[in-house]
Amino acid sequence: MQTQSYTYGDPAEARPYDALDGSRIISFFLFNTNVHLHAYGGEELEEGVREGAGAVDEALLACRDRCVFFEHALSRTRGDSDISRAHAASPAPVAVAPETAELVELALGYCARSEGLFDVTMGTVTSLWDFHTGKVPSARSLDEALGHLGWGHVRVDRTASTLTIDDPATVLDLGGVAKGYIADDLAGVLRSFGVRRFVINLGGNVLVAGGRPENRAARPPHRAGSPWKIGVVNPRDPAHHRVLIDVVSGSVVTSGAFERRFARGGRVYHHILDPRTGMPAETDLACATIVSPRSLDGDGYSTAAFMMGAARARSFVEAIDGVEGVFIDTADRVTWTSGLEDRLALIPTLLI
Repeated sequence: MQTQSYTYGDPAEARPYDALDGSRIISFFLFNTNVHLHAYGGEELEEGVREGAGAVDEALLACRDRCVFFEHALSRTRGDSDISRAHAASPAPVAVAPETAELVELALGYCARSEGLFDVTMGTVTSLWDFHTGKVPSARSLDEALGHLGWGHVRVDRTASTLTIDDPATVLDLGGVAKGYIADDLAGVLRSFGVRRFVINLGGNVLVAGGRPENRAARPPHRAGSPWKIGVVNPRDPAHHRVLIDVVSGSVVTSGAFERRFARGGRVYHHILDPRTGMPAETDLACATIVSPRSLDGDGYSTAAFMMGAARARSFVEAIDGVEGVFIDTADRVTWTSGLEDRLALIPTLLI
């Protein structure tokens, strides 16, 4: 098997290499983030499914190709993507890949369930901001854009596999939900190759399966199938974690104001914008984390939970079957839903 280091070259040229924990890993830069996929072979492979020494690498290469496909289909900045073609055709429908139609339909469901706090047309206003240069849009430009914002402008026909944006000034941006959908898809690819223990990290969307591999040399030793320890970044100290969550199989996704922000005129602006105002959401939360079997749920609910604030977010997530949440407020207080009571550990904030 080939051994190599991680590079920032063409994702389509990435190859699996050995990781220190005994897995095989493939890494590349795509979706504007670092992608790392770990897969465990040997006795970790499901019996009778694609047996052979190359099964893990074959699975990882299939995942790489799948990622390239999604980048081409879902990117808002590629002129030949399904999303760009839908914008160009607006207000007429355009044929899209079945995966694009499915994702849009699922995303619209999260828009409805969050009462519009999650909105796939936020690109209508986010395109006015620049968090790299610190650009704040004018009140007039925001008002004009808000008149074209709203997930009701997007329609999808799964049977015909068509996508319609009925207002040419509405900008559909699936960036807030695509990584969760892609992570779930990649998990399906890995399982189809018989890989039952893996870690998928799409720059903050973490999806794991099968629990940890056995490691008797670790301190403390890891039993096969013991929970992974997935960290939630400390908003006050992003180099460290504030919470560790035990997950055998499932997803952890965090939305936080600390991820992209800038200061201008004595005010701090963060990148999570409120669809009602087009401005950074006003909330007492520093971040909201969703723990769920599907990564798509993490994307669909974490942003809305962040904007709801600590009290409402907890009750909102508590009511969703199979979904849990961890919430860190701006005063560094940590709260969580009942299903995580015995699955998390708090790490103190130590600032000098």
